[in-house]
Amino acid sequence: MTKENIANFAINLIKDGQTIGLGGGRNVSLIVKSLEKSSLKHIRIVTVSNETKTLCEQMGLNLVEFEEVDQVDWTFDGCDWINRKFQALKTRGGIQTEEKMLAQVSKHYVLLVTKDKLYDPKKTELPICCEILPNSIKVIRKKLLNYNADFNLRILNNMPIKTRHGNYLIDVQWKNSDIPEYISTVLD
Repeated sequence: MTKENIANFAINLIKDGQTIGLGGGRNVSLIVKSLEKSSLKHIRIVTVSNETKTLCEQMGLNLVEFEEVDQVDWTFDGCDWINRKFQALKTRGGIQTEEKMLAQVSKHYVLLVTKDKLYDPKKTELPICCEILPNSIKVIRKKLLNYNADFNLRILNNMPIKTRHGNYLIDVQWKNSDIPEYISTVLD
């Protein structure tokens, strides 16, 4: 799917009166911009991305807080790469935990992928972002070293970056693994 087709694809799935979930990223921003121009005027939008929320506000779209909904009709999100087995890696944004919660309350979850995201790596070169409790740093590092991995704590202005829930974000680096199932098991 090309970037030009992504917004049209999503808009054609949505019906007036529905609640829509939106993740973050460029593909989602295309949907937001198309929603503003569409004939869909009675939809509610839930997002866990600050950037998407700001764009929705700028476009005058009807935003509701995640806590206000118990079911979402469609959720649209992107990813960093996907392989031919449909195993996707979401890593850069740092809102994966909340995006997973949004996916759980969604009737339909659509991962928006362009051809440039199709990737069969020889090893996992991208760091994998994880949200951890602040007091778990030593335990997590020790566990990851046992699996031939390590992490960098995300820092901004000499302070750890915190999620809206007060957790830290770490970027896990894998030294010798090209098996997504293995990485997923370790992270779980």
